[in-house]
Amino acid sequence: MEPRPLADSDVTVQTEPQPSAHSDATVLREALRTVTTFDAPSALGEDQLTALLQSLPRLEELTVRVPSFGTGRWLRLLPTSLRTLYVAGPEVTKPRWPGRYGSGLSVSLQGVAADTISHLATELGSRITLLDTDAQITTIPSQLRGAIIRVDPNTVILPAGVGESELTELRSSRKTVKRLSVTAADLPRLRGQLPKGLRRLNVRGPEVTDPSWPGWYRDGLSVSLQGVAADTISHLADLGRTVYILEIYDCPDLTAGSLEPLTRCPGLHWLTLSGGVPDTVLDSLSGCPGLGVLRLGDRQRPAETAFTAAAVSRLVKSCRKLCQLYLHCTADTGRAVLTALKETDLGRESDGWPRTIVLHVPGQLYDQLKSQRGDGVGVWEWEDWMS
Repeated sequence: MEPRPLADSDVTVQTEPQPSAHSDATVLREALRTVTTFDAPSALGEDQLTALLQSLPRLEELTVRVPSFGTGRWLRLLPTSLRTLYVAGPEVTKPRWPGRYGSGLSVSLQGVAADTISHLATELGSRITLLDTDAQITTIPSQLRGAIIRVDPNTVILPAGVGESELTELRSSRKTVKRLSVTAADLPRLRGQLPKGLRRLNVRGPEVTDPSWPGWYRDGLSVSLQGVAADTISHLADLGRTVYILEIYDCPDLTAGSLEPLTRCPGLHWLTLSGGVPDTVLDSLSGCPGLGVLRLGDRQRPAETAFTAAAVSRLVKSCRKLCQLYLHCTADTGRAVLTALKETDLGRESDGWPRTIVLHVPGQLYDQLKSQRGDGVGVWEWEDWMS
């Protein structure tokens, strides 16, 4: 008998189920939703990163390397769950992670374009509680005034309204912080909290966005007061540190009485007064016997010449250690001061040698006065040599 041909119903074919493209995408989306840490490839473009961030709703740590895009559009898509953002440029070989601080966003920037900070401020604003950057910040964006800013391992800018968490952060960095900027309102709270290695302290008023760091050399603490009320000076003696250099800028209510607390700063050697400096203010400095250097004005902001040459000569006679006098003032005032000092009996040094004093003036005035030096008074061109 001829065998019967096989019908279709007689054949059973067993195969593995083939996943659909739709199911692959679903699995990938679900996997991305659980990702908390992501290191973005260096070749990733802004459009790709933007699309990717929309799929990472639970992201907590993000690393972006060599960002060639500059619009900052991707920043606005960072999920609210993100706690740490690290952005590194092409030359970075030793990453500096910011660590987590508070409940907000901690950001570290290394070797990136300067406009990245402005993008961060615009797109993330108050979300940032800690910004760690190697870029030299000249102006603090208003959106970042609530953040701790570490410009480098040695420099910290504290926000207004210092709380216990900020002080804890400061204490943990007390071995490395050498420059610190705080608001005037928070200065009284820092008694006993200053890092042991601190060398420069900037105290700024509410309108100041560009901290002015004081010069520093030798031992002690250098302090700059910037746009603050004059009563801020009263807190300096309570810091528990020897103030060696003090620079006061843009304090419109400076009076003789407001400088009285300086007599309780026996280490004070160098004083800068910018703005209005009347005779009464200079006369009040007679109670600072250790004063060796006085600057009236600076290279960028001259002193308002409300003082007279007679007041300067009285101060030189009363402060026996005063040996360097910097003047940024009108030519008439400079000539009058030089004449008055030459006519003043400067006395003698402790070793018996005749006492001398050096008058430092800007270049244009120096050309006019250099030929008139003598009688114990030298004239030098003003140079800012402290670092």
